[in-house]
Amino acid sequence: MIYLYPVEKLRISILMIFASLLVSLPAFSQLVFKNPAIASGDGKNTGTIYRFPQITSGVDALVSIDSLVGGATLDEIDQKGVGYEEAFQPKIKSGGKGVSYILFTVKFVLQNTTTPVTIGSVTATNLDLDGNTSLKERCEFDMNGGKAVYVSNTPEITVTLNNGHFLGQNVSGKEYTDIDTSAQSVMFKVTGNNIHEFKVRLGAILSNNSSSSRQYSVYMKDFVLTNAATLPVTLTAFQAFLKDKNTVLSWSTTSHTNFSHFVVEKSTNGKDFSEAAVLFADANSDNSYTFNYLYKDNLQNNTSSVIYYRLKMVDIDSKYSYSEIRMVRLASVNESKIKITTFPNPVTNEVRVSIPTEWQEKQVLYEVYNSNGTLVQRVNNTRAAQVQQINVSSLNAGTYIVKVSNGSETSTSKIIKAN
Repeated sequence: MIYLYPVEKLRISILMIFASLLVSLPAFSQLVFKNPAIASGDGKNTGTIYRFPQITSGVDALVSIDSLVGGATLDEIDQKGVGYEEAFQPKIKSGGKGVSYILFTVKFVLQNTTTPVTIGSVTATNLDLDGNTSLKERCEFDMNGGKAVYVSNTPEITVTLNNGHFLGQNVSGKEYTDIDTSAQSVMFKVTGNNIHEFKVRLGAILSNNSSSSRQYSVYMKDFVLTNAATLPVTLTAFQAFLKDKNTVLSWSTTSHTNFSHFVVEKSTNGKDFSEAAVLFADANSDNSYTFNYLYKDNLQNNTSSVIYYRLKMVDIDSKYSYSEIRMVRLASVNESKIKITTFPNPVTNEVRVSIPTEWQEKQVLYEVYNSNGTLVQRVNNTRAAQVQQINVSSLNAGTYIVKVSNGSETSTSKIIKAN
């Protein structure tokens, strides 16, 4: 036995603390996710943590179930015999109509410990993001930024960027058998730098109340993609304002290398879009520069109460990606004196809050309170658009109050959250 004097023990303790803060590893060509074991929790519900041992030399991964949204449930944490066995491959049962998913957090730690490890570069490829006529699979990566690429020049999915999150969603409705590792048209990959943890949301959106168990695969290997199509531009902001019977779209971008133009697309139902305008991009390719754009759409002869917009961003090779959807709402005579309106009501997944014209482009605080007066959700928009979308899919069924303030004025609206 070696006896350590108290001072020596203190010195070693301090060194261990510094070591836990400084552990950093270079990029790896592959991270292997196999043989998970439950570290805590019941294996199925929120709070469960799985440990995947030796994902690379001396490193484990802790995968936690952070939330179950929209009725999604976990069937298996990691399937074998399909796809790539080295991938993280949960099997998830979707909820009913609307969006449902499981939010996982993946943390890198030293083997057999909880000491954080930072990996220089991490690449995660989502495989087989397929669907059918009533169900479309979704996968969202949050690596606090990074870069995304399609794995095919003819994708059957869309990949959009919002607040550093990359959301991939099936659009073709084509079903592939099991986890098809050759179906590049339903794959996309995201690469992030200096990662000690990242989040991934795996689930689906349904147009009816049916549900089924779906197979997902996140393959963490940086392999060469022969037909990769880089997202043509980075969209940093996209807002829609209503001003004097005109929609004013405002957006900002960076990374214009090989970028060609924007197509402004318009819809009255949020599903069927048509071309409204084409705007050619600035030729400057300095990735540190921010480009700002405006487009005005005259609504003088419009007959719809809600108008939806999205951006199609096209590069010089005709590859493209879509933005998230934004909307404006034309107030009826009965609503003209109301400060805010909320719709739809009852709401299942996403409530939309319409604010007065004079509140737009100012800092606006949106708060949602339950029937006990407890604050359950908050959104602070420093440059508010006419309609703010708030995801309430994780809230329990019941009555809620939406409170909106622009600093000097406050308005409230009651909403019903349905199952």
